[in-house]
Amino acid sequence: ARAIARWLVLSADEDTPPPDDPALATRLAEIRSRAGEAGRDLQTELVGTRWSWIDSHVPSLYSAVPRQRSFDAAVDRWLLNPIIGPLAFMAVMSLVFAALFSWSDPAIGFIETVFGEIGGAVARGFDALIAAAPAIATPLEITRDALVDGVIGGVGSVVVFLPQIALLFTFLALLEDSGYLARAAHLMDRLLRTAGLPGQAFVPLLSGYACAVPGILGTRSLPRFRDRLLTMSVLPLTSCSARLPVYTLVIGAVFPPTLVLAGFDLPMRPLALIGMYLFSTVVTLIAAIVLGKFLLPAESSATILELPPYRPPHLRTVARMVALRCREFLREAGGIIFVATMILWALLYFPRYGAEDVLPPEVLAAHADDPDTLDALAEPLATERSFAGRFGHALEPVLSPLGYDWKIGIGLIGAFAAREVFVSTLGVVYGSGGDATEDDPGLRDQLRAEKRADGTPRYTPLVGASLCVFFALAMQCLSTLAVLRSESNSWRWPAFVVTYMTVLAYVGALVTYQGGRLLGFS
Repeated sequence: ARAIARWLVLSADEDTPPPDDPALATRLAEIRSRAGEAGRDLQTELVGTRWSWIDSHVPSLYSAVPRQRSFDAAVDRWLLNPIIGPLAFMAVMSLVFAALFSWSDPAIGFIETVFGEIGGAVARGFDALIAAAPAIATPLEITRDALVDGVIGGVGSVVVFLPQIALLFTFLALLEDSGYLARAAHLMDRLLRTAGLPGQAFVPLLSGYACAVPGILGTRSLPRFRDRLLTMSVLPLTSCSARLPVYTLVIGAVFPPTLVLAGFDLPMRPLALIGMYLFSTVVTLIAAIVLGKFLLPAESSATILELPPYRPPHLRTVARMVALRCREFLREAGGIIFVATMILWALLYFPRYGAEDVLPPEVLAAHADDPDTLDALAEPLATERSFAGRFGHALEPVLSPLGYDWKIGIGLIGAFAAREVFVSTLGVVYGSGGDATEDDPGLRDQLRAEKRADGTPRYTPLVGASLCVFFALAMQCLSTLAVLRSESNSWRWPAFVVTYMTVLAYVGALVTYQGGRLLGFS
Protein backbone atom coordinates (compact mmCIF):
# COMPACT_ATOMS: atom_id res chain seq x y z
CA ALA A 1 0.00 0.00 0.00
CA ARG A 2 2.90 2.38 0.78
CA ALA A 3 4.40 1.77 -2.66
CA ILE A 4 1.08 2.43 -4.37
CA ALA A 5 0.53 5.59 -2.32
CA ARG A 6 4.03 6.80 -3.22
CA TRP A 7 3.31 6.15 -6.90
CA LEU A 8 0.05 8.12 -6.63
CA VAL A 9 1.84 11.11 -5.15
CA LEU A 10 4.54 11.04 -7.79
CA SER A 11 2.24 10.60 -10.77
CA ALA A 12 -1.01 12.40 -9.93
CA ASP A 13 -1.67 15.97 -11.04
CA GLU A 14 -3.79 18.33 -8.97
CA ASP A 15 -6.74 17.84 -11.37
CA THR A 16 -6.56 14.05 -11.18
CA PRO A 17 -9.64 12.69 -9.38
CA PRO A 18 -9.00 10.74 -6.17
CA PRO A 19 -8.63 6.96 -6.52
CA ASP A 20 -11.60 4.69 -5.89
CA ASP A 21 -9.87 3.01 -2.92
CA PRO A 22 -10.79 5.11 0.17
CA ALA A 23 -7.60 4.12 2.00
CA LEU A 24 -5.38 5.28 -0.86
CA ALA A 25 -7.38 8.47 -1.32
CA THR A 26 -7.05 9.24 2.39
CA ARG A 27 -3.30 8.49 2.37
CA LEU A 28 -2.78 10.77 -0.64
CA ALA A 29 -4.72 13.60 1.01
CA GLU A 30 -2.72 13.23 4.25
CA ILE A 31 0.62 13.44 2.43
CA ARG A 32 -0.41 16.58 0.58
CA SER A 33 -1.86 18.12 3.76
CA ARG A 34 1.34 17.53 5.80
CA ALA A 35 3.44 18.98 3.00
CA GLY A 36 1.27 22.10 2.91
CA GLU A 37 1.42 22.55 6.69
CA ALA A 38 5.21 22.34 6.53
CA GLY A 39 5.29 25.10 3.91
CA ARG A 40 6.66 22.82 1.23
CA ASP A 41 5.78 23.19 -2.45
CA LEU A 42 5.16 19.52 -3.17
CA GLN A 43 4.73 20.00 -6.91
CA THR A 44 8.08 21.79 -7.25
CA GLU A 45 9.82 19.12 -5.18
CA LEU A 46 8.37 16.36 -7.32
CA VAL A 47 9.55 18.07 -10.50
CA GLY A 48 13.02 18.52 -9.02
CA THR A 49 13.14 14.87 -7.97
CA ARG A 50 12.22 13.75 -11.44
CA TRP A 51 14.91 15.94 -13.02
CA SER A 52 17.49 14.61 -10.55
CA TRP A 53 16.58 11.05 -11.49
CA ILE A 54 16.94 11.94 -15.17
CA ASP A 55 20.33 13.61 -14.63
CA SER A 56 21.64 10.58 -12.74
CA HIS A 57 20.60 8.11 -15.45
CA VAL A 58 21.42 10.07 -18.62
CA PRO A 59 25.18 9.28 -18.60
CA SER A 60 24.49 5.55 -18.73
CA LEU A 61 21.94 5.91 -21.53
CA TYR A 62 23.48 8.60 -23.73
CA SER A 63 26.27 7.99 -26.20
CA ALA A 64 28.26 10.87 -27.62
CA VAL A 65 28.72 8.92 -30.85
CA PRO A 66 25.28 8.16 -32.27
CA ARG A 67 24.64 4.76 -33.77
CA GLN A 68 24.74 4.65 -37.52
CA ARG A 69 21.34 3.97 -39.05
CA SER A 70 21.95 5.16 -42.57
CA PHE A 71 18.84 3.56 -44.10
CA ASP A 72 16.49 4.82 -41.39
CA ALA A 73 18.05 8.27 -41.49
CA ALA A 74 17.73 8.47 -45.27
CA VAL A 75 14.06 7.45 -45.20
CA ASP A 76 13.25 9.71 -42.25
CA ARG A 77 14.81 12.65 -44.08
CA TRP A 78 11.81 12.43 -46.42
CA LEU A 79 9.03 10.95 -44.31
CA LEU A 80 9.64 13.34 -41.40
CA ASN A 81 9.96 16.40 -43.60
CA PRO A 82 7.40 18.99 -42.41
CA ILE A 83 5.98 19.32 -45.95
CA ILE A 84 6.62 15.98 -47.65
CA GLY A 85 5.88 13.91 -44.52
CA PRO A 86 2.21 14.93 -44.06
CA LEU A 87 1.61 14.62 -47.81
CA ALA A 88 3.09 11.11 -47.77
CA PHE A 89 0.94 10.18 -44.77
CA MET A 90 -2.21 11.42 -46.53
CA ALA A 91 -1.24 9.48 -49.65
CA VAL A 92 -0.74 6.27 -47.66
CA MET A 93 -4.09 6.59 -45.89
CA SER A 94 -5.85 7.48 -49.16
CA LEU A 95 -4.50 4.29 -50.74
CA VAL A 96 -5.72 2.32 -47.73
CA PHE A 97 -9.27 3.64 -47.96
CA ALA A 98 -9.38 3.30 -51.74
CA ALA A 99 -8.33 -0.33 -51.40
CA LEU A 100 -11.16 -0.96 -48.92
CA PHE A 101 -13.63 -0.53 -51.78
CA SER A 102 -11.82 -2.01 -54.76
CA TRP A 103 -10.26 -5.06 -53.07
CA SER A 104 -13.22 -6.10 -50.95
CA ASP A 105 -15.98 -6.05 -53.59
CA PRO A 106 -15.44 -9.65 -54.82
CA ALA A 107 -15.47 -11.02 -51.26
CA ILE A 108 -18.57 -8.99 -50.37
CA GLY A 109 -20.38 -10.30 -53.44
CA PHE A 110 -19.42 -13.86 -52.50
CA ILE A 111 -20.73 -13.49 -48.93
CA GLU A 112 -23.97 -11.94 -50.22
CA THR A 113 -24.43 -14.92 -52.52
CA VAL A 114 -23.73 -17.40 -49.72
CA PHE A 115 -26.24 -15.80 -47.36
CA GLY A 116 -28.77 -15.58 -50.18
CA GLU A 117 -28.36 -19.29 -50.86
CA ILE A 118 -28.67 -20.13 -47.17
CA GLY A 119 -31.79 -18.00 -46.81
CA GLY A 120 -33.33 -19.50 -49.92
CA ALA A 121 -32.61 -23.05 -48.77
CA VAL A 122 -34.13 -22.41 -45.34
CA ALA A 123 -37.21 -20.80 -46.89
CA ARG A 124 -37.72 -23.70 -49.30
CA GLY A 125 -37.34 -26.21 -46.47
CA PHE A 126 -40.01 -24.50 -44.40
CA ASP A 127 -42.28 -24.17 -47.43
CA ALA A 128 -42.10 -27.95 -47.83
CA LEU A 129 -42.95 -28.40 -44.14
CA ILE A 130 -45.89 -26.01 -44.45
CA ALA A 131 -47.21 -27.92 -47.45
CA ALA A 132 -46.88 -31.21 -45.59
CA ALA A 133 -48.42 -29.94 -42.33
CA PRO A 134 -50.99 -27.22 -43.11
CA ALA A 135 -52.50 -27.56 -39.63
CA ILE A 136 -49.45 -25.83 -38.10
CA ALA A 137 -48.78 -23.51 -41.03
CA THR A 138 -48.96 -20.29 -38.99
CA PRO A 139 -46.22 -21.10 -36.42
CA LEU A 140 -44.07 -22.54 -39.22
CA GLU A 141 -44.46 -19.35 -41.26
CA ILE A 142 -43.49 -17.18 -38.28
CA THR A 143 -40.44 -19.37 -37.59
CA ARG A 144 -39.45 -19.28 -41.27
CA ASP A 145 -39.71 -15.50 -41.47
CA ALA A 146 -37.81 -15.06 -38.19
CA LEU A 147 -34.92 -17.20 -39.43
CA VAL A 148 -34.81 -15.92 -43.00
CA ASP A 149 -35.53 -12.22 -42.49
CA GLY A 150 -34.40 -11.78 -38.88
CA VAL A 151 -31.39 -14.01 -38.30
CA ILE A 152 -29.99 -14.64 -41.79
CA GLY A 153 -31.07 -11.37 -43.35
CA GLY A 154 -30.26 -9.11 -40.40
CA VAL A 155 -26.99 -10.53 -39.11
CA GLY A 156 -25.88 -11.47 -42.62
CA SER A 157 -26.22 -7.86 -43.76
CA VAL A 158 -23.57 -6.93 -41.16
CA VAL A 159 -21.26 -9.92 -41.63
CA VAL A 160 -21.07 -9.11 -45.33
CA PHE A 161 -18.75 -6.22 -44.45
CA LEU A 162 -16.21 -8.48 -42.74
CA PRO A 163 -13.78 -8.29 -45.74
CA GLN A 164 -13.53 -4.51 -45.39
CA ILE A 165 -13.07 -4.75 -41.63
CA ALA A 166 -10.30 -7.32 -42.13
CA LEU A 167 -8.58 -5.14 -44.75
CA LEU A 168 -8.69 -2.07 -42.51
CA PHE A 169 -7.13 -3.90 -39.58
CA THR A 170 -4.55 -5.54 -41.87
CA PHE A 171 -3.33 -2.19 -43.19
CA LEU A 172 -3.19 -0.64 -39.71
CA ALA A 173 -1.28 -3.64 -38.34
CA LEU A 174 1.22 -3.55 -41.22
CA LEU A 175 1.84 0.18 -40.74
CA GLU A 176 2.27 -0.23 -36.99
CA ASP A 177 4.57 -3.25 -37.16
CA SER A 178 6.77 -1.62 -39.82
CA GLY A 179 7.54 1.35 -37.57
CA TYR A 180 5.74 3.92 -39.72
CA LEU A 181 2.95 4.78 -37.27
CA ALA A 182 5.48 6.13 -34.77
CA ARG A 183 6.67 8.52 -37.52
CA ALA A 184 3.08 9.52 -38.15
CA ALA A 185 2.71 10.34 -34.44
CA HIS A 186 5.79 12.56 -34.69
CA LEU A 187 4.32 14.35 -37.72
CA MET A 188 0.99 14.90 -35.98
CA ASP A 189 2.52 16.23 -32.75
CA ARG A 190 2.50 19.89 -33.81
CA LEU A 191 -1.04 19.64 -35.20
CA LEU A 192 -2.33 17.96 -32.04
CA ARG A 193 -0.65 20.49 -29.77
CA THR A 194 -2.35 23.25 -31.78
CA ALA A 195 -5.65 21.53 -30.95
CA GLY A 196 -4.75 21.39 -27.26
CA LEU A 197 -3.83 17.70 -27.28
CA PRO A 198 -0.44 16.16 -26.47
CA GLY A 199 1.42 14.34 -29.21
CA GLN A 200 1.01 11.07 -27.29
CA ALA A 201 -2.73 11.31 -27.99
CA PHE A 202 -2.09 10.36 -31.63
CA VAL A 203 -1.87 6.64 -30.90
CA PRO A 204 -5.18 6.46 -28.95
CA LEU A 205 -6.84 8.64 -31.58
CA LEU A 206 -5.56 6.43 -34.37
CA SER A 207 -6.80 3.39 -32.46
CA GLY A 208 -10.20 5.06 -32.49
CA TYR A 209 -10.34 4.58 -36.26
CA ALA A 210 -10.43 0.87 -35.54
CA CYS A 211 -12.51 0.93 -32.33
CA ALA A 212 -13.14 3.66 -29.77
CA VAL A 213 -13.01 1.27 -26.80
CA PRO A 214 -9.27 0.37 -26.97
CA GLY A 215 -8.57 3.96 -27.98
CA ILE A 216 -10.16 5.27 -24.78
CA LEU A 217 -8.36 2.63 -22.73
CA GLY A 218 -5.13 3.72 -24.45
CA THR A 219 -5.48 7.23 -23.01
CA ARG A 220 -4.12 5.80 -19.76
CA SER A 221 -0.67 6.36 -21.26
CA LEU A 222 -1.20 10.15 -21.18
CA PRO A 223 0.47 11.72 -18.14
CA ARG A 224 -2.15 14.39 -17.29
CA PHE A 225 -5.76 13.64 -16.37
CA ARG A 226 -6.89 16.74 -18.26
CA ASP A 227 -5.30 15.37 -21.44
CA ARG A 228 -6.91 11.99 -20.88
CA LEU A 229 -10.34 13.54 -20.36
CA LEU A 230 -10.07 15.77 -23.44
CA THR A 231 -8.86 12.90 -25.63
CA MET A 232 -11.65 10.62 -24.40
CA SER A 233 -14.22 13.34 -25.11
CA VAL A 234 -13.32 13.75 -28.79
CA LEU A 235 -12.13 10.23 -29.57
CA PRO A 236 -15.68 8.90 -30.34
CA LEU A 237 -15.77 11.37 -33.26
CA THR A 238 -13.08 9.39 -35.10
CA SER A 239 -14.59 7.10 -37.73
CA CYS A 240 -14.35 3.68 -36.12
CA SER A 241 -14.73 0.43 -38.04
CA ALA A 242 -18.40 0.17 -36.95
CA ARG A 243 -19.14 3.19 -39.14
CA LEU A 244 -17.50 1.54 -42.15
CA PRO A 245 -20.45 -0.78 -42.98
CA VAL A 246 -22.80 2.22 -42.89
CA TYR A 247 -20.51 4.33 -45.08
CA THR A 248 -20.03 1.46 -47.50
CA LEU A 249 -23.74 0.68 -47.74
CA VAL A 250 -24.85 4.28 -48.23
CA ILE A 251 -22.01 5.34 -50.53
CA GLY A 252 -22.34 2.19 -52.64
CA ALA A 253 -26.11 2.65 -52.92
CA VAL A 254 -26.45 6.36 -53.73
CA PHE A 255 -23.20 7.58 -55.25
CA PRO A 256 -22.22 6.82 -58.87
CA PRO A 257 -19.07 4.75 -59.47
CA THR A 258 -17.24 7.57 -61.25
CA LEU A 259 -17.18 11.35 -61.24
CA VAL A 260 -16.21 13.22 -64.40
CA LEU A 261 -14.12 16.25 -63.48
CA ALA A 262 -12.18 18.31 -66.02
CA GLY A 263 -12.38 15.44 -68.49
CA PHE A 264 -11.06 12.85 -66.03
CA ASP A 265 -13.02 9.90 -64.64
CA LEU A 266 -12.44 9.90 -60.88
CA PRO A 267 -13.46 7.01 -58.58
CA MET A 268 -16.39 8.65 -56.81
CA ARG A 269 -17.06 6.06 -54.10
CA PRO A 270 -13.49 5.76 -52.77
CA LEU A 271 -13.24 9.56 -52.81
CA ALA A 272 -16.47 9.82 -50.82
CA LEU A 273 -15.15 7.32 -48.27
CA ILE A 274 -11.85 9.19 -47.95
CA GLY A 275 -13.86 12.40 -47.57
CA MET A 276 -15.80 10.98 -44.62
CA TYR A 277 -12.60 10.01 -42.81
CA LEU A 278 -11.08 13.45 -43.47
CA PHE A 279 -14.31 15.06 -42.29
CA SER A 280 -14.28 13.13 -39.01
CA THR A 281 -10.60 14.00 -38.49
CA VAL A 282 -11.23 17.73 -38.97
CA VAL A 283 -14.28 17.68 -36.70
CA THR A 284 -12.29 15.80 -34.03
CA LEU A 285 -9.57 18.47 -34.03
CA ILE A 286 -12.10 21.33 -33.98
CA ALA A 287 -13.95 19.70 -31.08
CA ALA A 288 -10.64 19.33 -29.20
CA ILE A 289 -9.90 23.03 -29.73
CA VAL A 290 -13.35 24.12 -28.52
CA LEU A 291 -13.52 21.78 -25.51
CA GLY A 292 -9.90 22.46 -24.59
CA LYS A 293 -10.42 26.21 -24.71
CA PHE A 294 -13.73 26.51 -22.86
CA LEU A 295 -14.08 23.40 -20.67
CA LEU A 296 -10.57 22.07 -20.04
CA PRO A 297 -8.13 24.98 -20.45
CA ALA A 298 -4.48 24.17 -19.83
CA GLU A 299 -1.05 24.72 -21.32
CA SER A 300 0.06 22.12 -23.85
CA SER A 301 2.74 19.68 -22.74
CA ALA A 302 5.86 18.62 -24.61
CA THR A 303 6.08 15.22 -26.28
CA ILE A 304 9.07 12.87 -26.38
CA LEU A 305 8.88 9.94 -28.80
CA GLU A 306 11.34 7.18 -29.54
CA LEU A 307 11.26 6.22 -33.21
CA PRO A 308 11.66 2.46 -33.68
CA PRO A 309 13.78 1.17 -36.56
CA TYR A 310 12.10 0.33 -39.83
CA ARG A 311 11.59 -3.39 -40.20
CA PRO A 312 9.56 -5.81 -42.30
CA PRO A 313 6.22 -6.50 -40.61
CA HIS A 314 6.01 -9.80 -38.78
CA LEU A 315 3.26 -11.48 -40.75
CA ARG A 316 2.30 -13.90 -37.99
CA THR A 317 1.81 -11.01 -35.57
CA VAL A 318 -0.22 -9.10 -38.16
CA ALA A 319 -2.38 -12.15 -38.87
CA ARG A 320 -2.96 -12.69 -35.14
CA MET A 321 -4.03 -9.07 -34.65
CA VAL A 322 -6.39 -9.14 -37.64
CA ALA A 323 -7.91 -12.46 -36.56
CA LEU A 324 -8.51 -11.10 -33.05
CA ARG A 325 -10.24 -7.97 -34.37
CA CYS A 326 -12.36 -9.97 -36.80
CA ARG A 327 -13.42 -12.37 -34.05
CA GLU A 328 -14.48 -9.40 -31.92
CA PHE A 329 -16.49 -8.03 -34.85
CA LEU A 330 -18.21 -11.37 -35.44
CA ARG A 331 -18.82 -11.83 -31.72
CA GLU A 332 -20.58 -8.48 -31.65
CA ALA A 333 -22.57 -9.43 -34.75
CA GLY A 334 -23.65 -12.59 -32.94
CA GLY A 335 -24.38 -10.77 -29.68
CA ILE A 336 -25.87 -7.32 -29.40
CA ILE A 337 -26.59 -7.08 -33.13
CA PHE A 338 -28.39 -10.43 -33.12
CA VAL A 339 -30.55 -9.43 -30.14
CA ALA A 340 -31.32 -5.98 -31.57
CA THR A 341 -32.10 -7.46 -34.98
CA MET A 342 -34.56 -9.99 -33.57
CA ILE A 343 -36.32 -7.31 -31.51
CA LEU A 344 -36.59 -5.06 -34.55
CA TRP A 345 -37.79 -7.95 -36.70
CA ALA A 346 -40.58 -8.68 -34.19
CA LEU A 347 -41.58 -5.00 -34.11
CA LEU A 348 -41.66 -4.95 -37.91
CA TYR A 349 -43.51 -8.27 -38.21
CA PHE A 350 -46.28 -7.78 -35.64
CA PRO A 351 -49.18 -7.23 -35.68
CA ARG A 352 -49.54 -9.46 -38.72
CA TYR A 353 -51.66 -8.26 -41.61
CA GLY A 354 -52.65 -10.34 -44.60
CA ALA A 355 -53.25 -9.10 -48.12
CA GLU A 356 -57.00 -8.94 -47.46
CA ASP A 357 -56.36 -6.55 -44.53
CA VAL A 358 -54.31 -3.91 -46.38
CA LEU A 359 -55.22 -4.12 -50.09
CA PRO A 360 -58.39 -2.65 -51.64
CA PRO A 361 -61.02 -5.13 -52.96
CA GLU A 362 -60.35 -4.32 -56.62
CA VAL A 363 -56.65 -5.25 -56.25
CA LEU A 364 -57.56 -8.46 -54.43
CA ALA A 365 -59.97 -9.38 -57.21
CA ALA A 366 -57.48 -8.55 -59.99
CA HIS A 367 -54.81 -10.85 -58.53
CA ALA A 368 -56.97 -13.51 -56.91
CA ASP A 369 -55.15 -16.26 -58.81
CA ASP A 370 -51.64 -14.93 -58.06
CA PRO A 371 -50.94 -15.07 -54.29
CA ASP A 372 -47.25 -14.20 -54.77
CA THR A 373 -48.19 -10.87 -56.38
CA LEU A 374 -50.68 -10.16 -53.60
CA ASP A 375 -48.01 -10.84 -50.97
CA ALA A 376 -45.54 -8.56 -52.75
CA LEU A 377 -48.12 -5.74 -52.93
CA ALA A 378 -49.21 -6.20 -49.32
CA GLU A 379 -45.72 -6.45 -47.79
CA PRO A 380 -44.80 -2.71 -47.68
CA LEU A 381 -48.27 -1.76 -46.42
CA ALA A 382 -48.16 -4.40 -43.68
CA THR A 383 -44.68 -3.28 -42.61
CA GLU A 384 -45.85 0.33 -42.45
CA ARG A 385 -48.67 -0.68 -40.06
CA SER A 386 -46.40 -2.72 -37.77
CA PHE A 387 -45.35 -1.53 -34.31
CA ALA A 388 -42.01 -0.32 -35.67
CA GLY A 389 -43.71 1.33 -38.65
CA ARG A 390 -46.01 3.30 -36.37
CA PHE A 391 -43.07 4.37 -34.21
CA GLY A 392 -41.12 5.38 -37.31
CA HIS A 393 -44.01 7.50 -38.55
CA ALA A 394 -44.13 9.22 -35.15
CA LEU A 395 -40.48 10.23 -35.64
CA GLU A 396 -40.91 11.54 -39.19
CA PRO A 397 -41.66 15.17 -38.20
CA VAL A 398 -38.29 15.31 -36.42
CA LEU A 399 -36.33 13.44 -39.11
CA SER A 400 -37.93 14.73 -42.32
CA PRO A 401 -35.87 17.99 -42.24
CA LEU A 402 -32.81 15.72 -42.55
CA GLY A 403 -34.29 13.97 -45.61
CA TYR A 404 -35.14 10.75 -43.73
CA ASP A 405 -38.34 8.71 -43.83
CA TRP A 406 -39.81 6.39 -41.19
CA LYS A 407 -37.68 3.43 -42.33
CA ILE A 408 -34.45 5.35 -41.82
CA GLY A 409 -35.80 6.54 -38.47
CA ILE A 410 -36.20 2.96 -37.25
CA GLY A 411 -32.62 2.25 -38.29
CA LEU A 412 -31.30 5.31 -36.44
CA ILE A 413 -33.05 4.34 -33.21
CA GLY A 414 -31.62 0.81 -33.36
CA ALA A 415 -28.16 2.17 -34.20
CA PHE A 416 -27.85 3.95 -30.85
CA ALA A 417 -27.05 0.54 -29.34
CA ALA A 418 -24.40 -0.18 -32.00
CA ARG A 419 -23.86 1.53 -35.34
CA GLU A 420 -23.83 -1.71 -37.32
CA VAL A 421 -27.44 -2.32 -36.24
CA PHE A 422 -28.48 0.32 -38.79
CA VAL A 423 -27.41 -1.98 -41.63
CA SER A 424 -29.10 -5.04 -40.16
CA THR A 425 -32.24 -3.01 -39.45
CA LEU A 426 -32.53 -1.92 -43.06
CA GLY A 427 -31.93 -5.54 -44.05
CA VAL A 428 -34.92 -6.53 -41.92
CA VAL A 429 -37.08 -3.58 -43.06
CA TYR A 430 -36.59 -4.38 -46.72
CA GLY A 431 -36.96 -8.13 -46.23
CA SER A 432 -39.68 -8.28 -43.59
CA GLY A 433 -42.49 -10.63 -44.48
CA GLY A 434 -40.88 -11.93 -47.67
CA ASP A 435 -39.21 -15.20 -48.61
CA ALA A 436 -35.54 -14.73 -49.45
CA THR A 437 -34.32 -16.52 -52.54
CA GLU A 438 -31.02 -16.70 -54.33
CA ASP A 439 -32.37 -14.24 -56.92
CA ASP A 440 -33.26 -11.46 -54.45
CA PRO A 441 -31.36 -8.20 -55.06
CA GLY A 442 -28.81 -7.09 -52.50
CA LEU A 443 -29.61 -4.45 -49.92
CA ARG A 444 -27.78 -1.77 -51.89
CA ASP A 445 -29.90 -2.52 -54.97
CA GLN A 446 -33.06 -2.36 -52.86
CA LEU A 447 -32.09 1.06 -51.53
CA ARG A 448 -31.43 2.30 -55.06
CA ALA A 449 -34.86 1.08 -56.13
CA GLU A 450 -36.72 2.69 -53.20
CA LYS A 451 -39.08 5.44 -54.41
CA ARG A 452 -41.03 8.26 -52.83
CA ALA A 453 -44.77 8.67 -53.39
CA ASP A 454 -44.06 10.93 -56.39
CA GLY A 455 -41.82 8.31 -58.01
CA THR A 456 -38.49 10.05 -57.31
CA PRO A 457 -35.65 8.10 -55.64
CA ARG A 458 -35.79 8.02 -51.84
CA TYR A 459 -32.03 7.57 -51.42
CA THR A 460 -30.40 10.40 -53.33
CA PRO A 461 -26.75 11.46 -53.03
CA LEU A 462 -27.86 14.35 -50.81
CA VAL A 463 -29.77 12.02 -48.45
CA GLY A 464 -26.73 9.72 -48.45
CA ALA A 465 -24.42 12.61 -47.55
CA SER A 466 -26.77 13.64 -44.73
CA LEU A 467 -26.82 10.07 -43.39
CA CYS A 468 -23.04 9.76 -43.50
CA VAL A 469 -22.62 13.08 -41.66
CA PHE A 470 -25.10 11.98 -38.98
CA PHE A 471 -23.27 8.71 -38.39
CA ALA A 472 -19.89 10.46 -38.42
CA LEU A 473 -20.96 12.74 -35.56
CA ALA A 474 -23.42 10.74 -33.44
CA MET A 475 -22.54 8.72 -30.33
CA GLN A 476 -23.97 5.27 -31.09
CA CYS A 477 -22.13 2.68 -29.02
CA LEU A 478 -23.06 1.37 -25.58
CA SER A 479 -19.60 -0.16 -25.11
CA THR A 480 -17.95 3.23 -25.61
CA LEU A 481 -20.26 4.80 -23.03
CA ALA A 482 -19.42 2.10 -20.50
CA VAL A 483 -15.67 2.60 -20.97
CA LEU A 484 -16.07 6.39 -20.76
CA ARG A 485 -17.84 5.92 -17.45
CA SER A 486 -15.11 3.69 -16.02
CA GLU A 487 -12.21 5.84 -17.24
CA SER A 488 -13.70 9.19 -16.17
CA ASN A 489 -15.02 7.75 -12.89
CA SER A 490 -18.33 9.58 -13.39
CA TRP A 491 -21.56 9.39 -15.40
CA ARG A 492 -21.54 13.15 -15.83
CA TRP A 493 -18.90 13.20 -18.54
CA PRO A 494 -20.38 10.37 -20.67
CA ALA A 495 -23.77 12.15 -20.45
CA PHE A 496 -22.13 15.34 -21.70
CA VAL A 497 -20.41 13.50 -24.58
CA VAL A 498 -23.68 11.84 -25.67
CA THR A 499 -25.52 15.16 -25.53
CA TYR A 500 -23.05 17.25 -27.49
CA MET A 501 -22.46 14.55 -30.12
CA THR A 502 -26.20 13.94 -30.66
CA VAL A 503 -26.90 17.66 -31.06
CA LEU A 504 -23.87 18.00 -33.33
CA ALA A 505 -25.03 15.06 -35.47
CA TYR A 506 -28.54 16.45 -35.92
CA VAL A 507 -27.32 19.95 -36.75
CA GLY A 508 -24.65 18.62 -39.11
CA ALA A 509 -27.12 16.42 -41.00
CA LEU A 510 -29.65 19.28 -41.12
CA VAL A 511 -27.12 21.73 -42.54
CA THR A 512 -25.91 19.14 -45.07
CA TYR A 513 -29.39 18.31 -46.39
CA GLN A 514 -31.02 21.74 -46.30
CA GLY A 515 -27.86 23.49 -47.46
CA GLY A 516 -27.56 21.04 -50.35
CA ARG A 517 -31.16 21.71 -51.37
CA LEU A 518 -30.54 25.47 -51.35
CA LEU A 519 -27.56 24.90 -53.64
CA GLY A 520 -29.71 22.89 -56.06
CA PHE A 521 -28.53 19.38 -55.19
CA SER A 522 -30.94 16.46 -54.91
